[in-house]
Amino acid sequence: MPAPLRVCCRVFTALIALVACASNDAIPVSTNHDPLFEFPASATYAWDDAANTFPNNPGIDRKEMDALLKDVINEAFAARGYRVTTGAADFRLSYQFAVQSRRGVEESFAMGTLSLLMTEKSSGRRIWTGFGQAEFYMGLKPEERRERLRDAMERMLQNFPPNRRP
Repeated sequence: MPAPLRVCCRVFTALIALVACASNDAIPVSTNHDPLFEFPASATYAWDDAANTFPNNPGIDRKEMDALLKDVINEAFAARGYRVTTGAADFRLSYQFAVQSRRGVEESFAMGTLSLLMTEKSSGRRIWTGFGQAEFYMGLKPEERRERLRDAMERMLQNFPPNRRP
């Protein structure tokens, strides 16, 4: 194959890959944990509501969004052996939720950020953090918002509880 044709094929392949990535609406997620902490296979946690942060945005129903976040997060952790409780718990869990709007001449959008913070109840030491950030769509139906969040939580907790390094 002539060199110009090989270059053209490579460029075309790269463009196809970029378009495929652009159409994927998955929320990018990441996690971090204390490598010295030994996570049990199952445990309990309680919500630390005083530590939760929420955007001051009149377009977002705080009560509805808080319930949605907690419901989806509780389901995802329960599938991994970590159950929410209102009594004595092994861990405290809180979230930081923020939405930043950008308004421009040609486009406007809002970026939503969700951080989950798990602390050891006895010491208050942060042992695990999860993070996700994506465009925040105000017009989504509740079922669509739930599904999007559920997908992000499944990927965020894919390797939870983390294994201790050898």
